[in-house]
Amino acid sequence: MVTQKTYRKYGPLTELQIKRLQKLSEFDGTDPVEHIRNAVDKYLQNLKVNFTPPKEEEISAELKNRYEDPNMSRAVWFEGVVDRYEFSALILNLPYKLGIDKGRISKLAIWDPIIKENTHNFISACIVNYDRGWDIRPSKIAEPYYNKVKSLIENSLR
Repeated sequence: MVTQKTYRKYGPLTELQIKRLQKLSEFDGTDPVEHIRNAVDKYLQNLKVNFTPPKEEEISAELKNRYEDPNMSRAVWFEGVVDRYEFSALILNLPYKLGIDKGRISKLAIWDPIIKENTHNFISACIVNYDRGWDIRPSKIAEPYYNKVKSLIENSLR
């Protein structure tokens, strides 16, 4: 089994990769991090992947469950799906200073159920996670899903 190390917090590298990177850097005098950036850029260019986020109006979202939190008075959990993702959110009765945008949403998670099932790790499956503060902020690709869920929740509260 190959052991992995983290090199300058940019990603796990094997011992062999670290040694080869050090030799390459000694040879041409370039910082190893620059070699890694160049390799990642070249890799992404060769993939020709379109990172265009979906349009919010193309995304379907639906509430599946709504139930009161047994531990908090007048707090409600919402569960649902947004395209291929699942979400859950804790909604408080009144706006809260630690809520999203100082609003009523105290907790919100959006995750990929396939990744969750395969890894048995909730956080690694999340594309968005807010628990009285941002754990995983919405990326450009995740932002339309986040906006769709947030508006669905807000509209169902009216």
